Amino acid sequence: MRSRLLQLLVGLVAPLLVVAQNAPQDTIPHTVVGHALHNADSLRVLSFEAGPMKFVPFVAPSYTPEMQFLLTAGGLITFSFDRKDRELLRSSIPFSIGKSTNGSLQVSVKCNLYLRQDKWRITGEIWRKEMPDNYYGVGYGSAHTTPKSDSTTLYHRDWRRVYAKVVHQFKPKYFIGGIYDVNRTEASELNPVMATDAYVVADGANVRNKGLGVVMQYDSRDVPVNAYSGVLLDASVTNYGTHFGGDFDFWVVDLDYRQYAAVGHRHTVAWEVRSRNCRGDVPWTDLSQIGTPWDLRGYVWGQYRDELMVYSMAEYRHMFNRRTPNKRGSLESKWGFATWLGMGAVAPDLASIPSALPNAGVGLRFETEKRSNVRIDYGIGAKSSAFYVTFYEAF
Repeated sequence: MRSRLLQLLVGLVAPLLVVAQNAPQDTIPHTVVGHALHNADSLRVLSFEAGPMKFVPFVAPSYTPEMQFLLTAGGLITFSFDRKDRELLRSSIPFSIGKSTNGSLQVSVKCNLYLRQDKWRITGEIWRKEMPDNYYGVGYGSAHTTPKSDSTTLYHRDWRRVYAKVVHQFKPKYFIGGIYDVNRTEASELNPVMATDAYVVADGANVRNKGLGVVMQYDSRDVPVNAYSGVLLDASVTNYGTHFGGDFDFWVVDLDYRQYAAVGHRHTVAWEVRSRNCRGDVPWTDLSQIGTPWDLRGYVWGQYRDELMVYSMAEYRHMFNRRTPNKRGSLESKWGFATWLGMGAVAPDLASIPSALPNAGVGLRFETEKRSNVRIDYGIGAKSSAFYVTFYEAF
């Protein structure tokens, strides 16, 4: 089934790559694909508007190794806190609820809020996952060699998280602020191998963590949720502890560097280098992990975990442009594609990285409103692959 999904997506994207290479700059050529895109570009997005607020609903299938086939319904709410300030970025709240073929339930709400002439920014996440999951142990060796089966990796996971980051722009492009993070994991129906795992035995099956942190940012991106140019440097330190009401005492240092360069009209090259390093009495549930929809897409979320996670990724994003204006007089198409290459690793520290985890993928883009895309990605890892449908770019 995974190979069929890959063939389908490659079949859709490969002709676009060829078209883009042979076409004049910033045009959709007069080919079968070009005509298809030209006609598809006339599709209308279902949306509802009430004053400054706009709501775009969606229903879409996706596939991930841990949740299998997932049917997700949700939407994107966008609005402005000050309609008179035309320079103020629009705030957004994407949300979704999904049910999968293996019985998984996933609920997520995210927000990107811009207030008071962009002097304040709030980003946040609310998560709920109730699902049959797989635990492969800690470290690259355990994740790479432990076979997936009901008797070696399977367990039931109930995970909840509330996360918020509030920053203040104290001078142009420079931000400082705080982080609040609360999460809880309840693991049940443990398989025999997991029940005797040293980390699970030491930390327990039910884990609760609460943390507060500080963050510094330099952000020159033109539009943070879908940048065409600029740089983001984000450095944060978060302390989790029993003094906050959690079960464990540990620290997390997160460093994130992203840069974007325009190579044409709505054509962008983006790259990211990130590390997450945790130290102290870190429970197995909160070790650094690879495989989310925002890093090395295509890996099983949580299969590779350790105290340190590092990865780098480069991505090319291409939005098509029309030969003739649409009814609004615009030459900009709603359609585009992206392709990326990445490499990452998990280890106890930088000096002991055992092996790299390669990553590659392709995807389609559909613009629901200006600088706001639905992202349809297919990512490939070393021994897994995944298909994602969500709002906004991975980074």
